[in-house]
Amino acid sequence: MTRTLGPGGYGVIGFYESMLLVVNVLAAFGVNYYGLRLLSKSAIGDSDNANTVLHLLLINTLVAISGMLVYLVYVFNKKVQIGNSQVTFLYAYIMVIYMFHADWYFQSQEKFRFILKRTFFIRLFVLVSSFLFVRKPEHLIYYIIISAANYTLIAASAWWNMRTLLPHWKWDPDLFRRLLKALWPFAILGALGSIYFTIDTILLARTGRITDLGHYTVAAKIVRLGLNVFVGASIVFFVKLFRTEVDRGLQADSMLMTMHFSFPIAAMLFFFAEPVIRFVSGETYLPAAGMLRIFSLLWVVVPLHDFFNIRVLIVHHREKLLVKIYFAACLLSLLLNLVLIPAFFTTGAALSILITEMLVLAASIYYSRPYFRISRKLLVEMLFCLAVFPIAMLAAQVSIMVSTNHIVQLAIGLTGTLLANVFMQLVIFRSAFWHRTWNAIRAAKARA
Repeated sequence: MTRTLGPGGYGVIGFYESMLLVVNVLAAFGVNYYGLRLLSKSAIGDSDNANTVLHLLLINTLVAISGMLVYLVYVFNKKVQIGNSQVTFLYAYIMVIYMFHADWYFQSQEKFRFILKRTFFIRLFVLVSSFLFVRKPEHLIYYIIISAANYTLIAASAWWNMRTLLPHWKWDPDLFRRLLKALWPFAILGALGSIYFTIDTILLARTGRITDLGHYTVAAKIVRLGLNVFVGASIVFFVKLFRTEVDRGLQADSMLMTMHFSFPIAAMLFFFAEPVIRFVSGETYLPAAGMLRIFSLLWVVVPLHDFFNIRVLIVHHREKLLVKIYFAACLLSLLLNLVLIPAFFTTGAALSILITEMLVLAASIYYSRPYFRISRKLLVEMLFCLAVFPIAMLAAQVSIMVSTNHIVQLAIGLTGTLLANVFMQLVIFRSAFWHRTWNAIRAAKARA
């Protein structure tokens, strides 16, 4: 779609999706984390909390409608209009219907297979529909209609699979008030987290430079979509940690997995930024390469602070502390964007995000010390992970010498980086994580 719609069309999407993210996180009202923590303590398939689940969905709906109304007021009173009224109202609909995905319920009950099947088939529908109906920049509205259909199908599938809960519905004002009181810290935490992550795009949109915003959106989305998948996968650990007493061994293993997967991705995106941009979006988006290099470093920072924030601090009920951290991050992000955007525009916005995320990580590590300390063994493994950066740099140089074609460069460079990194970790550094992984693969093959 970046190729079909062009930087201008994708700039429009970047603005509206930033607004969508803000409203949806506000509308989530912390239910995703609170619901996980509450329901993960129940036996799998237990329906005793059905009425609680339905009341949580009611709260989502009411807040989503309120957030959607505020969004409409903001957009129609904006000095620089982006998109038309059809686009604006379609995203208003998406903001409400999105809240019915109920991922937090299915994750708490470890129904990951259902989530996988639903995501696969609905995304396949989006892919095929986009290729059939979105063929030129003027078809932007068709793409947004397809997106609206996507969220509608997600909501419909969720309700169909939760239909056994509906007979348990009973309006309970006391339960409603108790849930609101319990959700407040999580709601503020989610709101602050989304605001400091979207201030950049919202401020950039006010300049009216839609093509530049399109370049920025592509660089940000290449990184953020992958991060969302990675952070979403970590929910498996989050649920497991609530099943019993906090398992420090499981925490350490999840941190090792985080580093050994996220660091190579950061290195490859950094050193192969131009071939990645050419491959994903084409030559017209080459100005996004510099921003992609900056955003690529988020693959080092964000998964780590996700670990400390979600799998350490929230697990130990320190969500109020996280509210303070994210509030400070919002103020810092706003200040940095106001200073750096006028000076460096999109590059300044990218730097603002990176600096803010680094300071959030530093604060998360500091406040996690009573619950989780980075042992010498983990620190050594972290240093081993950093070795992938010089490996990727060398692979990038070799790929450039071999070919000028970006696809060949990616094939040679990425394959070489991954193979050399695995060899380095297994043979030279003798990484405990990779040896356990290798032994698990061999055991699985033997059983097969």
